[in-house]
Amino acid sequence: MRIRRFEWHRSVAALLLAGATGALACVVLLPAMNVVPAADRTGAQGVASGGLQGQGRPAGSLPAPTATGTAGAPATASGPQPTQSLSPTAPAFPTTGAGAFSIPPSFPTVGSGTSFPASPGGSGTPFTNAAGLGFYDGQSSPSGIETAAAWLGSASSVKYAQDFIDATDWSHISNPWQLSNWAGSPFTMVWGVPMLPCGAPSTQCATNVADYNLVATGGADGYYQTLAQNLVAAGFGSSYIRLGWEFNADWMGWGICNENGDGLASWAGDFVPAFQHIVTSMRSVPGANFKFIWNPIDSSNSSCAGANLENFYPGDAYVDDVSLDAYDGVGSATSSDAARWSDLLDGVNAGGWTAVTPAAVNGQTFQGYGLTWLAAFGQEHSKEVGLPEWGLVSSGADAGGGDDAYFMTQMADWIKANATGPVIVWNYGDGTLPLDIPNYTNGNTPNATAAFQAAFSTGI
Repeated sequence: MRIRRFEWHRSVAALLLAGATGALACVVLLPAMNVVPAADRTGAQGVASGGLQGQGRPAGSLPAPTATGTAGAPATASGPQPTQSLSPTAPAFPTTGAGAFSIPPSFPTVGSGTSFPASPGGSGTPFTNAAGLGFYDGQSSPSGIETAAAWLGSASSVKYAQDFIDATDWSHISNPWQLSNWAGSPFTMVWGVPMLPCGAPSTQCATNVADYNLVATGGADGYYQTLAQNLVAAGFGSSYIRLGWEFNADWMGWGICNENGDGLASWAGDFVPAFQHIVTSMRSVPGANFKFIWNPIDSSNSSCAGANLENFYPGDAYVDDVSLDAYDGVGSATSSDAARWSDLLDGVNAGGWTAVTPAAVNGQTFQGYGLTWLAAFGQEHSKEVGLPEWGLVSSGADAGGGDDAYFMTQMADWIKANATGPVIVWNYGDGTLPLDIPNYTNGNTPNATAAFQAAFSTGI
């Protein structure tokens, strides 16, 4: 994840200024657009200030962990050839004017009375309460997370672990190198699965429209079937698959927003059919019992005009868990702990901007796509509700709360009242702040850590 640190109305003003003043304005505009997020940088053995990996967290300069370690990664990997699916071609999403995106009348949306076809591989697992705490630390190993569980008081206090699959090419996506690292882990895995390759481990990349179209029309089904086969063979057939996470941002290869964040991209229509094809392909593998997470980011952290999330919901037949990523840093307009928390609940940036207003859910209206909306949407669709990424943000990055015990206490209360799926602490540094766990991580966050330990010592 990356948190979008420039506001939509400011970007428009900057673009107008650029047109009037030329190159000088560009000097102002580019920093404003890139002071942002953080998530997904190349990680542990990667660059200190390089491109993100497809995971998320805020901070303008965060060297996020990477799913591609040097140790254990295969030197070469032979991937399957894609197979052309007989599924219908993805609906065409027309553009009008200067590349503007519009939803065609035939595109099913929540509340439209139109339903998606059931997946041949199944129609989603029945709703269950699978609430549980998990960690991501960028190490592609359970050892540190086991230390965290012991610190909390018992092995049962931590249920999940998360890792990200290398997005370099189709071979790396279909044959994850780190599966053996997690063999014998006591934790249920949550896998961040790229929807298309990025040419490097990071999933923060310019969108390759040809690859996106390939996935959306079924031409990459074979790669995801092979991924599912490898997961099942390695003992991870009951994992959560976090597919196309943070798609309502402009930094992911599969994002639906233009890369300058000013509105929907012309390729946004690929997201839903691509999601459906991947789910159907992976479920078709014998032994597969995956749960699929639909995972935008809280719109207080990132959004763009036109990103009405209801229009990008793949349908109940393809989703088992609905989730948001949420970080304690929502932009410079917010000045207090309580205000930041309110923004995360409401999905807005201190009232400074709201890119999109959600559709009502069971008569309830919302300012933005925040935690309050998530709980209502999950209940309406009888899906698990989770938080695959949440955590602290440095006070020097994205106006974060730093060692914010208030955020930790409020988040713990919200999780215990609403979460029925995995909630994964982003326990990694540089921009985001890890917890102070002996023999594991130290983010100089004693107050937030004490609040976390008090809240979760017995799990969720």
